[in-house]
Amino acid sequence: MVSRRNYFTITIVMFIVFLLFQFTNVVLESWKGYEKNPYALDREQLSTRSTAYEPAGKEGGGIGGEARRSVIYIGGESEPAGTVVYNWAVYTKREIHKFETIEEYQAAGEQEETQNPEFLIMDAAGVDWRQEELYSLLTEYTKNGINLIFCNLPDTSVIEETPELRRLLGIKEVKEASVTVEGIRLKEGFLLGGEAVYQSEDQEETKKRQDMELTFPWYTLAPKAEAYMQGLLEKEMKEEMKEEEYPAVIWGNPCGSAHVFAVNGSYMEDAAGLGLLSAMSAKAREYDIYPVVNAQNMLIVNYPSFASENEEEMRSRYGQSMSDVLWNIAWPSVISAYRKNTLGLSCMMTPQYDYKEDNIPSQTNLEFYMKRIKEQSAETGLSGESVSDTPVGQKLQEDLRFMNKALPSYKFTSFYAGEMTDAEVESALQEELLESVRTIVNDYSGDSEIIGYLSDSITKQSALSDGTRHTYMEDFRVRSAETALGYTSVRMDVSEGVYPEEGEEGIDKLASDFNWNIRYHWKNFHAFSGTTVSECDQRIRNFMAVDYAQKREDNKITLKYTSMENPVWFLLRTEQETVNRIEGGECQRLEKGVYLIEAKEDQVTIDLAPLEE
Repeated sequence: MVSRRNYFTITIVMFIVFLLFQFTNVVLESWKGYEKNPYALDREQLSTRSTAYEPAGKEGGGIGGEARRSVIYIGGESEPAGTVVYNWAVYTKREIHKFETIEEYQAAGEQEETQNPEFLIMDAAGVDWRQEELYSLLTEYTKNGINLIFCNLPDTSVIEETPELRRLLGIKEVKEASVTVEGIRLKEGFLLGGEAVYQSEDQEETKKRQDMELTFPWYTLAPKAEAYMQGLLEKEMKEEMKEEEYPAVIWGNPCGSAHVFAVNGSYMEDAAGLGLLSAMSAKAREYDIYPVVNAQNMLIVNYPSFASENEEEMRSRYGQSMSDVLWNIAWPSVISAYRKNTLGLSCMMTPQYDYKEDNIPSQTNLEFYMKRIKEQSAETGLSGESVSDTPVGQKLQEDLRFMNKALPSYKFTSFYAGEMTDAEVESALQEELLESVRTIVNDYSGDSEIIGYLSDSITKQSALSDGTRHTYMEDFRVRSAETALGYTSVRMDVSEGVYPEEGEEGIDKLASDFNWNIRYHWKNFHAFSGTTVSECDQRIRNFMAVDYAQKREDNKITLKYTSMENPVWFLLRTEQETVNRIEGGECQRLEKGVYLIEAKEDQVTIDLAPLEE
């Protein structure tokens, strides 16, 4: 039996709890601010393309310290590999000189700016592999401390017939001119994120994820060469040979006082090449330090939407209306993925999906979602897509009419352009609804310029992965972008789930797959910062403007830089040492030999100590 005293105490506690819950709900419902975008600024207040660092004529960084040696590229300027090398040089603030052939580079050899480069990077098409003096020339370069990078390789017959080339590349034997492997293994310690095995366990996974190059020449490596990525053979073949006999895909070979790196395939021809070059740079040096963006973005595109559409399909699949499906199924999965990771959340809304139907977006739904998104400290941007073939200009005009009635004071600062052409994006940006937009997000299209400026005042950023599928090549590309830039952007397109084509999965399965992929494939990058799209925009601007110089004396690295604002982030890679102490910033270990440096003052001092076994 409960005494009067205990009864009174329980009553008081229950009353207090009731008041707390009521107060919380009142605060949430009356919390103003969702009607204004905190990222909306006059674009004249932002740094622009004119403030971006220009490497031309600034060998060594332009602010003193140890010179950053230049990069020489041999090959066609319009070749995909050439574009990758150029963008990597821009991101790492290196001077780059391009030549069609080695002969052209030799002719310019007496020019001071082309002497003593750190890397000579070659596309196979720019090299005459039958030239008798070529291999003695390349060997002489390595003796002088010039690292060689082969973006791709000549035909196997050339390698087989040329022992000098095999010695230079560290190839022991051309085992077969062509082999088809079961999968690809990326070894730990090359790209960020640890080891990865890109091999499917069943046909369903193969169909959904396997898009790596699986057929290529089979080279085995000499003892001193180190394989960073290898092909995985059938189980029966694997049991008959040692690991060093597996087909080499990417490797390095010490030669003279430098390194020779080789890529057996086309991995250097898209954005993945950015990370490969950064990883090779780290392998070639005692330590390497370079600026990164430090931005991790999760985009939910074409969500939320505010009209009741595709009702027959939604009722048939889920027994609910479109509005209920978006709230009861999509939203919990989005929030679950967001809360269990460190990526920042941006919802790129579309007031309606089908602009050819007479479905009027609900103002009540808009206000409801704007509050919920703000509660999560997320960003609401705008998508330019629709499930109908409505021209983007017409869509934006209808969106403008709706927003002027429902939320006239909200200014969009981010715009999801998806697969829109440059002309379509340029035209869309002329619309009144987008007058405050400061950054554009595109789907990855193969371009290695995954971040940068679209115009003088508007930046661009690429969504590197479809998180509902996340293929093996997308995973490899994400690891490369993290290695080179500390950047990622993963998306889920909700319109695919609520307007599924015949035989395709609905929003419940897509959301479940997205949730799992986000939690699993990005778990090794939690030390990087989660950002909204507009927060990422500011970091891109600052990153593009950074110039830096570093110098080492004994065990101390002194890092100086110029930027538009602090902090600035750098990656430090050193395999044989560890960070002992840092002044002028903070340091966080990402994985063995890799540290994220947050520079808060104009000069940062890093003390290193030998790595204890």
